[in-house]
Amino acid sequence: MSLRIAASRDGAGFGVVMSAGDRFNDPVPLGSLGDFHRLREVFDRGASEDDRREVGDLLYEALLGGGMADDWATLRAGCTAQSPLRVVLDIEPAELRSLPWELMRQRGAWLWRRPELLMRRGAAVPVVDAGVPEAWPLRVLVVIGTPARDEQALAEQELAALSGVLECRPGQAHVEVLDCPESAHELAEAIDELRPHAVHFIAHGMQRASGGSPELSFTTESGGGWQLCAEDVADLTRWQPRLVVLNACRIAQADPADWVGGIAQAFSDVGARAVISMQADIKSSAAVVFTRSFYEGLVRGLPIDECMAAARSALGKLPERTGEWALPVLLTSTEPDAVLPLTIRSPDGSQPEDIYRHKQYIDLRRFVGQVEERRKAWWALDDPRSHDGIPKRPVLVIGGHSHGDFRRTGKTWLSNWCQATWFLRGHRIISVDLSARLAAPGARAGGGTRRKDWLAVLRTIRDQAISSEQLCSLPKDAFRDFNAELNRLVVGHVQPVEGAGGGQEDEWNPFNDDVGHADERKRDIMAAFVATLRRVASGRPLILALDHADRIMEESLGGELYEGLIRPVAYGKAAPLRLVLVAPDNWMRPIISDADSHVIGRVQVGDFRRGQLVRLARAYSQRLGCDPNEATIGVVEALARQPQEYFGVDLFECLTPHVDQWAAAINGLEAR
Repeated sequence: MSLRIAASRDGAGFGVVMSAGDRFNDPVPLGSLGDFHRLREVFDRGASEDDRREVGDLLYEALLGGGMADDWATLRAGCTAQSPLRVVLDIEPAELRSLPWELMRQRGAWLWRRPELLMRRGAAVPVVDAGVPEAWPLRVLVVIGTPARDEQALAEQELAALSGVLECRPGQAHVEVLDCPESAHELAEAIDELRPHAVHFIAHGMQRASGGSPELSFTTESGGGWQLCAEDVADLTRWQPRLVVLNACRIAQADPADWVGGIAQAFSDVGARAVISMQADIKSSAAVVFTRSFYEGLVRGLPIDECMAAARSALGKLPERTGEWALPVLLTSTEPDAVLPLTIRSPDGSQPEDIYRHKQYIDLRRFVGQVEERRKAWWALDDPRSHDGIPKRPVLVIGGHSHGDFRRTGKTWLSNWCQATWFLRGHRIISVDLSARLAAPGARAGGGTRRKDWLAVLRTIRDQAISSEQLCSLPKDAFRDFNAELNRLVVGHVQPVEGAGGGQEDEWNPFNDDVGHADERKRDIMAAFVATLRRVASGRPLILALDHADRIMEESLGGELYEGLIRPVAYGKAAPLRLVLVAPDNWMRPIISDADSHVIGRVQVGDFRRGQLVRLARAYSQRLGCDPNEATIGVVEALARQPQEYFGVDLFECLTPHVDQWAAAINGLEAR
């Protein structure tokens, strides 16, 4: 059920038209609103809760009292929290748009804090359809408009709350931050590069000196400044985000003479399906609550108006009675569930919760930073900008390099994060840890911690691929025909043995180099292995991720595996297979031929820089489910004052037992 209200000027003043489904009312005069200026001051510091109650009652009586009362009562009587009434306020006159309609109050209750009533502003008839759903993850660009040395400590809390909500769910969201862009050009480049579904501004909203609608104000690191006003939005970017959140004061208040409705309306006009703006100053503490609650709903896939309702409810529960729950204004150009039509495309109908059954992915909630490397690695094999879905470089090498000679660089974390992302986008994943012991009794090559030869690598991949621990476990008999080929070829039979049937178990014989045609037999084994993987892929992308590839004998990786696996995948001869190799950069680089560099992608991860630590610590705290207290931030700030420029990526993990707040949070998570 939906209710649409349009206010338009007639000869006597303003008229209100109510529509519900195919039913339209005749225009009813809008009731008296008195002094508009007084209504707009209701969020000023000197205004009281009684002032807001009075204004809320007045707005309700003017719009829905009088001739609309009976029809409104009828519509509201049939709605529940499970079947809410969706209300669109389509307000044409500019002087009415700037009024705080979110404060409407009926019979002593705030109307738009009721769970059965969902309110937004926008066109009575949606102007944008849903389009084709896109696969997760949700891509978010956060734009911060003020340098950290000024007022950004509280903005950092909002950023941490946002990333904590979104990125604690592996593969479901990707968040990048643009700090203090130097110009509109830099802002545009960042948006066009990431192509975010949502852009979240944390900036100042300033009234233009010449009058008119407000503008976003940015201060650069060098101390300069620039502004983004409504007139700039149309030519800002090629890519149009579906959601824009303007967490800046008074952006929703358009000047009465401004018929385009200010910067929020400008983003809507160029293609944003929903824009959220603030109609007065919002405290940073309240902005944190709003952001956390709103994005919790968004990552759960709720319609945009339900996310807004949840955020209003969370703000309404704050002890301070400042009316901040009514500050956010939601403007839409489409139906609420069509703003972000994202979908899960995981193989075999799996759900995101299936990821949490596997420890290697659960631990990802503590993986912070490395955002640019995440995008490069994810897009290397699965670029959402691609029209055909075929990667230009089907082989990805994830390397690590530490400037501070730290042992860990985050290679495995990055690989696992990409795997979770690829999984939710519909790709089958085979994750192999080559440091694991080979399962065969008495295995001769590559058992335990010894380096594995090419044959031990194939057997390790096979055994882990059919393990129940695998996120996309292959059928137990997937390799039975390959085993039959393997059994005859390793012992020296080039031709099939007469009377030997297929579908055998591996006899675990070593490869016999002393029998003839050794190179030919190796090629045949590799070809049979690749053919098996292609068959089980059934035409859908299958990504084989080999962690700890440095546990492979160099001569095997550069020989049989390079010629029989890496090169066929790299040149598309093994499609739809894609390959990830995870190993230290200085070990892997000499093995990859320069002649093949155009078909093999590389992403390198490494240490945290000193200047990142406090922001990363806030994000880490949120991943553990807590807001960092002064003691926690004090520990990290002390580290950031040290002369060393680089810190290991396991810094927070190492600190956790010694930081009381983090240690308690970890104990709480483990107890669940």
